[in-house]
Order: sequence, then C-alpha cells, then structure tokens
Amino acid sequence: MKKNPVIGITAEWNPFHSGHAAMIKEIRKSFPDARIISAMSGSFVQRGEPAIFDKWSRASWSISSGVDAVFEYPALYVLQSADSFSENAVHLLHDLGCTHIAFSTESLDKNQLFDIARWMQTEDYTARLHQELKNGLPYSRAASAAINSFSNKLYQELIKPNNLLGLRYVETVSKYYPDLEVFITHRDMEHNISASDARAQLLETGSSLLLPPNIQEEAEILMQSGNYTDFNRYEDACLFMSKALGLSDLSDSGLFTEGLENKWKKEAEKTTFPQMLSGIKSKRYLYSKLKRISASLLLSGTKKPSPFVKPDFSRYARLLALRQESSELIHHITIPVITSAAKAMRTLDEKSREALSIDFLATDIQAYCRHSDRYRYSNEDYYHSPEILK
Repeated sequence: MKKNPVIGITAEWNPFHSGHAAMIKEIRKSFPDARIISAMSGSFVQRGEPAIFDKWSRASWSISSGVDAVFEYPALYVLQSADSFSENAVHLLHDLGCTHIAFSTESLDKNQLFDIARWMQTEDYTARLHQELKNGLPYSRAASAAINSFSNKLYQELIKPNNLLGLRYVETVSKYYPDLEVFITHRDMEHNISASDARAQLLETGSSLLLPPNIQEEAEILMQSGNYTDFNRYEDACLFMSKALGLSDLSDSGLFTEGLENKWKKEAEKTTFPQMLSGIKSKRYLYSKLKRISASLLLSGTKKPSPFVKPDFSRYARLLALRQESSELIHHITIPVITSAAKAMRTLDEKSREALSIDFLATDIQAYCRHSDRYRYSNEDYYHSPEILK
C-alpha cells in the first residue's frame, strides 16, 4: 500500500505569522492526505539571537494552523552559516521519515534550483570557486562570486534570501537523498509578510496584525505579561561575555579566524553591544556572522574549542508539539524520539547529550533575557513536556 506523503518544513516561526499559515494551507491543498512535520529552531534562531517567544508556544501555534508534529532543530546546527544550517536540517527531516521537503522562494522554481545545484557540481563551478577562494574570499562569499562570474542574472536572484536557502536545501537533496521530493511555494512579494516586521510591531505596540487572529491574541497576552525576550538584556549578556573572556579564551574557542579575536577584544571595551558590532563589522564579517559568533560564545561555556566550530550531526528528535490524532508519526521515526529531557540525558550517546545540553542552556539564556523577572526561571526543558493538541 502506498504511503501517504510526509512533508517536512524547516522553520523558525519567530513568530508564526499569516504568511506561514498561508504556506501550510497551500501544502494542505496540494497534499490533502499528507502529514506535515517541522524541524523548528528552538530557543535561538539563525540570525544569532533568542527567538522572541519560547519554543513551545511557537510550536503549538503551528499545530493550531495545520502542522502535525514539531521537533526541535538543535541550536548547535541553527547557529551555522546558511549552507550548514540547511544541509543538517535536510538530514534531520529525512531521519524524521519525510518523503518531501517544502519551502518558499521569492522567484526560483524547483527546476531552476536543481539546474543550479547540478551546475555547482561541475568542474566549471569548482574552478570558479577555487579562483575566488585564492582571491581571499571566505567560502560563502566565494561561492556567490563564482555564481556571479557565471551569470549576473542568476546571482541577482540568489541574493534573495529564500532563493538562496532553497538552493542549499536542493543541493543537499541532490547530493544525499535523490528520492526526497521537493515542493516549493512562492512568497507573495506584493503583499509580503515578514517575521522581522511582526517582531518590530510586537516590540513597539505589544501586538501585530500580521499574526493569525488566534495567535495574535495569545501573543498579546505574552507581551502584556512580559513573557518575551528583552533584546536589551540579551545584548548586555553578549557584551559582558566578550568583556569577561580573555584574548586567549577567544582564540582557543576556534570561532575566530585571521586574527579577528584581537579586533573583537578591542571593540568589547565599547559601552553597548551594537557599538561593539559596529566597530567589528566589515565586508568580510557581516552582522549576521558576528551575532552567530557571539551567540556561540555564550552557548559554548568553558568548552575549547567551541562545539560550534565543527558540529557533528547528532541523530535524535526532540518533540516539542504534536497533534494528538497524528501520534502514529512517532512510531515510524527510526532515530531516538525525546519526550523527557531527564531520560534523554541518561540514555543518549555522548555526542547527542552534548548537543541537547546546549539546547538546555539556550533555553536558560532566553529565559534570563525575558522582560519580566517572573519568567526568568531555569531548567525549563526538564519540566516542560511536549504540547499535545487536539
């Protein structure tokens, strides 16, 4: 008997807005019998900072909008460059039993993305890439420069973030999982809804009309009660960590190259974190990269080198939220499914325990940065069970 499709989505839902709901609706229309699974960034997101709301609320909102199960994408892989972020996300979705992966792009379709991915496996691309690397560019920018030398039109399309992320997903599918199907939805660029705009509205007014009505109401309650990330507190934590660490600590972390740790330590004498980043930023080191380094420093603890330097993907699935009628999904997953943090720390292998402990610390740091001290509790991962919704 033919298996019903299982559609995998990599997400942040920071927060879950109407654009996300529209994507889920489009997937449901195309695959009415499918189950939808998400690998969702947990307490931290790829931009290098905590999410605005806790991971269980964000996961539950997606379930209420049509997703069947949400698993945590570990912070160890969230806080990586786009190519590593997307590759490990596809690995996780495949391990979760997905038959398809779905994502949105601004313009490029499936055939175009696969054409580009196949070209990037040719000698022509390799030669162009090596030339740009010889010119001193870091890998991600060398890859972009190689594409630009081949086609400026193509390069202009891949400047768009969702097109580029889609290419990274397709590269991984093409390389490792040729049987994994790809389903693409296109963002409505004329009426584009962004998570950045939604966060800005929430932080400014305590509400956002960009969220679905039921989620908007719950988000307003979280904002009014102070149960959200205060990014000023987070920036102060980042600045303090950079001030407290010695130059040798920065160097031994392995997170810095080309002597960047010297500039980092010097600029850490500034009085605010934005001032510090402004003093470090360059064409080679963009804000997103610098913020990921800072987040990695916070989450590395005393480990040298930092586990974020060369993460080795851990095969487990931390369940955050589940639609009750979709519980059979869990039984078809071949990697360990975590529903109890305490049990997981007793039974998982060492590599998986390390990755999981980083997620626990990420949740603690996010809690520390909440606006109201009523919600700055520790060890939330140990007493918060997965959300089960009807």
